[in-house]
Amino acid sequence: MEGPPGRGAAGMRIQDRPWYPVVFMVVLSAVFGAAVSTVEVLSLPRQQAGEQARLRARVLQAFGVDAPTDPVALAGVWKARVVEGRDEAGPYYALRERGRVKGYAFPFEAPGFWGAIFGVVAVDARAETILGISFLRHEETPGLGGRISEAWFRDQFRGKSLEVRDGRVLEFVFRPPEGPREVEAITGATQTSTRLGRFLNGFLARIPERPVFRRKGDG
Repeated sequence: MEGPPGRGAAGMRIQDRPWYPVVFMVVLSAVFGAAVSTVEVLSLPRQQAGEQARLRARVLQAFGVDAPTDPVALAGVWKARVVEGRDEAGPYYALRERGRVKGYAFPFEAPGFWGAIFGVVAVDARAETILGISFLRHEETPGLGGRISEAWFRDQFRGKSLEVRDGRVLEFVFRPPEGPREVEAITGATQTSTRLGRFLNGFLARIPERPVFRRKGDG
């Protein structure tokens, strides 16, 4: 008596062979892997453009300039007002106003609690006063360390002096500020505040020594 059609040693369906699931998964993985890679390659220019736009918006934010949300308008403001440069210490951005440099912005990478904190700090053309600070990206906890991106925290830096006193530019305190050098840290985010504060004090103290300011003084 014959068995079901396609069965038997000679007529076994290919799906019933023991190696079929393995080969099927390998082929499926290869197809999906190729598809994902293709999408990634095709979207890379768009991703790079997005990263560039975010950086430009944060640089303008640090300068206190409203950044347009439209990419074309943002590019226009950037071209008209910002000059990109680099000195021996790294990249910087100069903001022009009425034909003169109003200030310089410097990107930084600071240690946070969960990972690196990427930001930009801007100072006036004489490296005497902080114009502002902004944060490009970080991995800090939302509602805790992540509050560094909130306006109330960032606005505290605006107008602060870059003068170093007692080895520090700023005092990070866990209470409402009382002195001109004090910045209110984030309650409940001690590690984020402490690590960021320690880094920023060292970073800010070195800004007046940047070669871009030395070259300006020599000229």
